[in-house]
Amino acid sequence: MIFNRYAWLSAALAVGAGACDTEGGGASDAAAVADAGAGDSSGKMDGLPTDGGAKDGATGDATTAGDATGDTALGKATLTARSLQYGADLHGVWGPSADDVWMVGDKGTLLHWNGKVLVARNASTTKDLFGVGGTGASDVWLVGQDGVALHWNGVSLVEDSPTDTKVTLRAVAAAGGIVYAVGDTGTIYLRDQTGWKLQSSKASFHLYGIAAAGVGQVWAVGEQGQAVKLAGGTWSVTSLPKANKHLRAVATSPTGKFFAVGDGSYLAGTNAGTWEVTLANDPQSRDLRGVWASTDSEAWAIGSNGALLHLSGKKWQMDEIAGTYMKLKHFEAMWGPVSKSAGTDAFAVGAAGAGVRFDAATGKWQDFRAETAADLRQIVALPDGSVVACGTAGTVIKAADVAAPFYDLAAPITGTDILDCAVAGTDLWIAGASGLVGKLGSAGWSVETLASPADVRGIAEVAGSVLAVGADGKAWARGSAGWAPEATGSQLPLASIAASGGKAFAVGAVGTVLLRDGGTWKKEPIAETADLHRVIAWGDGEALATGDGGVLWLRQAGKWAKVFEAPGLPLYGALRKADGTLVAVGWAGSLVVGKPGGAFVKIDSKAANVLRGIAATAKGALAVGLKGGVFAVADQLP
Repeated sequence: MIFNRYAWLSAALAVGAGACDTEGGGASDAAAVADAGAGDSSGKMDGLPTDGGAKDGATGDATTAGDATGDTALGKATLTARSLQYGADLHGVWGPSADDVWMVGDKGTLLHWNGKVLVARNASTTKDLFGVGGTGASDVWLVGQDGVALHWNGVSLVEDSPTDTKVTLRAVAAAGGIVYAVGDTGTIYLRDQTGWKLQSSKASFHLYGIAAAGVGQVWAVGEQGQAVKLAGGTWSVTSLPKANKHLRAVATSPTGKFFAVGDGSYLAGTNAGTWEVTLANDPQSRDLRGVWASTDSEAWAIGSNGALLHLSGKKWQMDEIAGTYMKLKHFEAMWGPVSKSAGTDAFAVGAAGAGVRFDAATGKWQDFRAETAADLRQIVALPDGSVVACGTAGTVIKAADVAAPFYDLAAPITGTDILDCAVAGTDLWIAGASGLVGKLGSAGWSVETLASPADVRGIAEVAGSVLAVGADGKAWARGSAGWAPEATGSQLPLASIAASGGKAFAVGAVGTVLLRDGGTWKKEPIAETADLHRVIAWGDGEALATGDGGVLWLRQAGKWAKVFEAPGLPLYGALRKADGTLVAVGWAGSLVVGKPGGAFVKIDSKAANVLRGIAATAKGALAVGLKGGVFAVADQLP
C-alpha cells in the first residue's frame, strides 16, 4: 500500500499522568483500510454543555464485542474491540433533510445521521422512544413510553412532555407550526406556542401512526383498521375500507395525498379525499409497518421479514433489498424527503438496529447498518476521567469513562474532517481541514475558522495559550485579539504539536522537529527523513515522536535519540502512562511499548484496525482508529 507522505496525524495534549496526547490525519489516509467497531457519542464535561451525562441503558451499545485479538504474556487480550453498533430495536425515523436524519428506539436509543456518519445522541432517558417528527433542523420532536416527549431545538435536547399523562405516545407529526402526538387508548395531543393540549379524539383504540399535510389536514391510524381525522378543528373516528387488522403507519405526499399501511399487507391511499384500498401483490401477506411517498404516484412500504413494496404509477409491486444483511429483517418505520432526486437518501429502520438506505441514483434500497463508521483520528482524556474522540465528518464523541457508551457532542460541523482535539483549561478544542478551529466551552460551541485555508493538523495548550500547527509549516497562536500566525522557519507540513513546561514541540514531514521556547520557533537537530506523525511531551522538555518506518524518537536532556525502528510499520498515536511507560500505536493494531533507558518491543494485537490515537485515565486506556474503531487496552502490557 502506498502512503501519502503528507497525510498527517496531529497533536497530543498533556492529560492525566502528565502525558500529552493528540492525533490527526488527512482525508487521504482513507486508503488505510481496516474493519473495526463503530464509535458513538458521549457524556458530560464539567463546565461544558452537552446533551447530558451518560446513563445506564441509554443510547447505544457500549458492551464489548468479543476479543479482538492477540494475547499478552499475561494471557489477556492486548486490545479488546468495543462494539459500537447499535443493536436496540428502532421504531421511528424522520429528518428535515437527507443529511439530517433522526432515528429512535428502545431504552432511549437516539441516532443522528449527518449525511456521512451515524452517531448516537444522549436522550437522557431510558424510556423506549417510538416516534420522531418535526418541522426543521431546529425543531425535532421525539415521543415514547409513559408520555415522554423530547425536543431538539438545534442546540440541545430538552424534555418537554405533556404533564397530564403517562400514556405511551407512539407517533408524532408537525405542520404549520403545530405538533401532533398520538398514542395508546386514543390519546391525541396538540402542541402550539402555548404548550400541549389534550384533544377529544372520540377514540379508545391505540393509535400507531400520524401524518399531517397541513393545519387541519391530519390523519392518525390504529387498531383494527380504525383511523381518526382532524377536520374543521374537530377529530372524528372512521374505519378505512376493508381494514380488519391493525393499521401501523400513515404518510403524505408533497401534495397532500395520504397513504396508510398495516398488518396483512394492507395498503390504501386517498383519492380526492376518499380512501381506496390497493392490492399489495405480496403472496406472503406480510405485515407492513412503514410508508413513504415522494409523489402521488411514487411510494414505498416496508415491513416484517424484509417485506418491501413499491408504488410506481397506480400499481404496487414487490421489490427487494439489494444488500445481503437486511433482506429478512423486521422493519418498523421509513422516511424520505418530500421530493426524490438523484443521490437523495431515504431510510428504513427496524428490529435489532436493522436499517436500509435508498439511493435514488441507483433506485435501490441498500444495507445500512446502525453503526458509526467515522475514521477516529484522536482521543484525549479529560481531568474528570471522561474521554473525547474526534474524526471525520465533524465527529466529536464523548464517554463518561472508558467503559461508558459514547455520545455525540453535536459539533456544528458536518462537512469538515476533524484532525485533532485537545483540552485547554475547561475548554475542548478541535482542529481540522481548511483552517477549521472550534471550541466547546461553557457557552457552547463556537467556530473560529482561521483565515488561512491550510489544514490545521494539531492543537494544544501551551503556557495558558492555545497553539495550532498545520500544512506548509504554518503555526498560529491564540491571544486576546484572536489567532495570529507565527513564523516557524519551515515550509514542510506539520502534523502534531505538544507542550510541557512552557516548551512546545511540533513534528512533521521528512523528519521535521521544531521547538518553541519563549515564543520563538527553531529547528531541532534530528537525523531522520521519515515523516513524523505524533509528538507527546512531559516534564521539562522530554518528548516522544512517532512516524513512518516504525520510528520512535525520544528526547531527553535536550537531545533526540532513535529508540525503535520497524520498516513497514507506521506509528501514529502515543501515550505516556503514569509509571513512565511509553506506548505507541499504529498500523494493523500494532503497539510498541517501552521505557526510557530500556528496550522497546512491538506487540501484534491482531486487531486489523489502523490505530490513530490512544488515551488513558485512572480507569483504563482506549485506542481509536479507522471506521469507528474503539479498543480497550489491557491494563498491563508485556
